[in-house]
Amino acid sequence: MSAPSTSSTSAPEQMPPGVMEALLRPSQNRPASRSLASFSDGVTEVVMPESHFLLNKYDLCCPRPECGSLILRTGVAKLIEKPSVQMEPADRTPALLPPMPEPPAVANWWLVTPSPMEFENIGFSKPLSSEPGAAQMKLLVCAECDLGPVGWSEVGGTEFWLACSRVGYRT
Repeated sequence: MSAPSTSSTSAPEQMPPGVMEALLRPSQNRPASRSLASFSDGVTEVVMPESHFLLNKYDLCCPRPECGSLILRTGVAKLIEKPSVQMEPADRTPALLPPMPEPPAVANWWLVTPSPMEFENIGFSKPLSSEPGAAQMKLLVCAECDLGPVGWSEVGGTEFWLACSRVGYRT
């Protein structure tokens, strides 16, 4: 009695109908998020005091209502007030994102350290051109729908900055 022969020319398996469409469709079961502007006391309502730092009290997510992808879990980022950063030309701010104040005006930022592995879901742009001698910057965007920029980082740096006004808060 001989063993059944195995052929390397077997027919490829077919994917059941609708599977690819289901994989490409964004999740519809994500809870809604709120913008920073919707909190009556602003940034003071979205922080929790934790030792010497103010940490994010809520999950941070993509502000696009149709997306809502989780960007960062509760308690991972520190609230920092520091000068604004011009992340795009003033006339090209996406409609879903509020404009950033003109530098050197101060803005509220979520600081994420020490690596991008702290994020649940974030995308990075290619390095942007910069002045000679200045550090190059990458922009942070929603990894699922590419909405952004929601923040920035220096190329090769260990600090990642999310604009408090440009993310959603899942309460």
